Amino acid sequence: MSRGAEIRQAVKNYFKKTDFLLLTVALCASGYGLLLISSVGSSREMIVQIVGICLGVIAYFVLTLFDLEQLSSLWKVVLVLNLILLIVPLFFGTGSEETGNNSWIRINLTSSLQVGFQPAEVGKVLYIFTLARHFRDLGDRLNDFKSIVLLGLHAILPVAFVLFFSEDDGMAASYLFIFIVMAFAGGVALKYCFAGLLAFCGAVPLLWFFVFNQYQKDRFIVVFDHTYKSDSIGYHQTQSVAAIQSGGFWGDGYGKGSVCQYDFLPADHTDFIFCVACEEFGFFGGLLILALLSAIILICVFSGISMRDDKFSMLCCVGVAAMFTFQTFINVGMCMRVAPVIGLTLPFFSYGGTSVLTMFIALGIVASIKGHYIKRAFNRSPYSD
Repeated sequence: MSRGAEIRQAVKNYFKKTDFLLLTVALCASGYGLLLISSVGSSREMIVQIVGICLGVIAYFVLTLFDLEQLSSLWKVVLVLNLILLIVPLFFGTGSEETGNNSWIRINLTSSLQVGFQPAEVGKVLYIFTLARHFRDLGDRLNDFKSIVLLGLHAILPVAFVLFFSEDDGMAASYLFIFIVMAFAGGVALKYCFAGLLAFCGAVPLLWFFVFNQYQKDRFIVVFDHTYKSDSIGYHQTQSVAAIQSGGFWGDGYGKGSVCQYDFLPADHTDFIFCVACEEFGFFGGLLILALLSAIILICVFSGISMRDDKFSMLCCVGVAAMFTFQTFINVGMCMRVAPVIGLTLPFFSYGGTSVLTMFIALGIVASIKGHYIKRAFNRSPYSD
């Protein structure tokens, strides 16, 4: 076989193993997101989002070239690097004026050009990666008391770092939800799960009375009392519900939303992008978002189920699915005033270069694991264990 033929065969084999369904759905979601951002955002925000998507697609393909299972042996090093990354906002973090947290690192490239990213956003993917390998390494010792303590430390340290160094409650909750789902899927005994639930319930009153600031309490209060501070802390959700109701079944039309187009809804291109879809494209606009994100989540879940004999691969897919599920549920919930506003973006739809890049990286991990799992299964001897 000639050199050219070998290259063509290698490329053909690569595309056979690459999960184009997952990538296609992600690109459809990103394209829809761009349409919504173009309606309520600026040209600069459009450019940033397009650059984020392009970098994300490149990262997706690059990740599929590597067998992450082999690289996972370095999980302890990655864990330490992740913790260091999560400490960075303590020294260089900004954003509290706009977002109420300190989670952004902003770099001025020129007097008029600024680049920013969220370390905790990237850290979520590293968190899933390291947890999955930790679960696998524990093996049959998973439910030993020492193993549970080590897993607990692995889970809580990044959560604590995000909470105290970035002051980002929503991101910390996302980390915690990912761990809970991975722990359940990974085989942690129900008695430990029940003990963790009791500990959490016991901690809620302590958090409420001794840790939460008043503005954090207000975010929960407005969910149950819609008249509470409707002109301040509850204003976002009052306007988000108004935008959804304005769109009705068919929507007001692209660029014609009376609430979003006249700036009555703050953060319409970021946290409340779902409301833009509902106002301008109606019920079907919101339903399409949920359908696309549900498809991504289900693909990740079924990929994990298909690799259930490999705990690392399975848990990586489950962790990514958990990340998407939590962000989708909370973001849509806060738009519909059934969840507190905690600043989580809607995956692939909300404006944010770091966010969309991280989402593509997460899916790239799923695609890489799936492709190399198939390759190992194909090359496995029928006489091997």
